[in-house]
Amino acid sequence: MTNTHHTEQTMPPAEQSLPLISIIMPTHNAAPYIGQSIQSVLNQSYSNWELLIADDASSDDTEQIVNAFNDSRIHYQKLARVGHPAGVRNAALRLATGEFIAFLDSDDLYYPETLAKLSAPLLSNPELISAYGFAYQIDHLGHPLPNPIQLIETPHKTGAPETQKRLTTQYAHTWDRIVTSQISCLLAGLLIRRSAWEQIGYFNENLCGPEDYEFYVRMFLHNHAGVLCLNDYVYQYRIHAASLTKAPEHYEKLLSSCLKIMHWMFNEAPIPTEVRHLESKAYLGCYRYLARERLLQHQPHIARKLALKTFQEPHITFQDALLGCGPLLVRSFLPTSLNDRLVTLRRKARLWKAQFPMTKANALAAGAL
Repeated sequence: MTNTHHTEQTMPPAEQSLPLISIIMPTHNAAPYIGQSIQSVLNQSYSNWELLIADDASSDDTEQIVNAFNDSRIHYQKLARVGHPAGVRNAALRLATGEFIAFLDSDDLYYPETLAKLSAPLLSNPELISAYGFAYQIDHLGHPLPNPIQLIETPHKTGAPETQKRLTTQYAHTWDRIVTSQISCLLAGLLIRRSAWEQIGYFNENLCGPEDYEFYVRMFLHNHAGVLCLNDYVYQYRIHAASLTKAPEHYEKLLSSCLKIMHWMFNEAPIPTEVRHLESKAYLGCYRYLARERLLQHQPHIARKLALKTFQEPHITFQDALLGCGPLLVRSFLPTSLNDRLVTLRRKARLWKAQFPMTKANALAAGAL
């Protein structure tokens, strides 16, 4: 393990009085992107942070790129090969000294106001343990992609600093949505108090891929009322072929980890009694999410395999499998171009529905009833 030492940066007194934020960045062979990710941290309006980069034995130019940044707030450690993100994140977490903890993968980007936006509610309300926002997707070159999370912009109010956004109910972290994996739970959108993390614990190193979701579930179990969801995009999530969750060879590991979480959640975790009847839909959510991802990544043969598995999964009812993955099974036989078109139409329909709720009166007027 090695640490780099950089020239000390001075902060304005006002910034020095703000709590230190420890930013956890795991990396492995991310030379094409890590420089941009680090720069997005340097661009933060909230400057009292430390960036802890844990390198999982990269064999590319990652170390040289990191060392080129001359800032004492950046700390780099080279690890022997770990092989899974949970263990790499945990290595960086052991070095964290901040009052708050944030996360950023080495191919993603913060906006300049990310840390300021995430920290503001926690600074003003001591009852909150964490705040999280949503990702805006970009491609490997940084160009915007169609976003699966649609936040609705509301009319600009006089005196408001920027356009306000509204969160539709489908993204609310209610327990029925939590156990069925329908919430946004990517780590780069999260800021959590160190005191809460110390009680919640490290990432589960027996999982490969969905360890972020399992961490969120434990966080909600620890203090559901203390988690705030912001109605905003707080970072850019890069989609590229080398991503662990997109590579075709990783889907079996992802599915295995998802099923481990489901078993833990419905057999050991103290989830509310009123959502235990959702076990079938929860297990279905694992397969459906992965199958949709494979269709989006133009891997229809894997999507088909996952959809068929739902009919063999003992925890999923035949009706749930048919309604939840039947359409995906059909789509796995369609041409890629048609699938892409269906995804675009579905997103537009969701956005329209969120902007113009279909009341009974409107439905009658539109001839929908």
